Amino acid sequence: VKDSLYTAGRRGVGGTVIVEKIVGAAAEAGYDLDQCADLARKVSQYSRSMGMALTSCVTPSKGSPIFDLGDDEIEIGIGIHGEPGQKRMPMTSADEITTMLANEIIDDGPYTRTVREFDRDRGEWIEKSLTDEPLQSGDEVIAFVNSMGGTPVSELYAVYRKLAQICGERNIPIVRNLIGPYITSLEMQGCSITLVKADDEILQFWDAPVNTPGLRWGV
Repeated sequence: VKDSLYTAGRRGVGGTVIVEKIVGAAAEAGYDLDQCADLARKVSQYSRSMGMALTSCVTPSKGSPIFDLGDDEIEIGIGIHGEPGQKRMPMTSADEITTMLANEIIDDGPYTRTVREFDRDRGEWIEKSLTDEPLQSGDEVIAFVNSMGGTPVSELYAVYRKLAQICGERNIPIVRNLIGPYITSLEMQGCSITLVKADDEILQFWDAPVNTPGLRWGV
């Protein structure tokens, strides 16, 4: 997102859930803080995510939509806290929206960003350049279709059906999936699609048992 009053550059959207699940399982398995941080960076760099909205978020403090969106419009590239996206376009079908989001994610090129990290050996903050490589044909992925809060699960499965078709055509096998309202904005109708390149370490901790109010499997 360019020239935004809210954020600059990429927005993680649904990737947040994937990072938290995997790194939480690693910590429970005995990873120390540095190992958890390294794993979190890897999962973040392996993640591609994009969201869309049919309506704005309504925050309790404001009590009204934080941006105006017409009944025949959709917002592309929204953030998880209700931030406006990168563009608006006329309403279209779920298949066309899914195709647009999926192709944006899959065709996205390398992305380099500068982050600040604390160097314990030097006792100071340093800047580090990180480059996220694009998805390639043959990459296995975790696919996450998320409701922004006001979209029912039945409609998310319509999105997932088309996403699975596109990934199959692009030779990007979906080896795990998650579908539902897991990272939401109050009263916002819409969804996000997240694809995370999966390796053995990522799948090990994704599959690890979890028992929380939001996620529960293997227990």
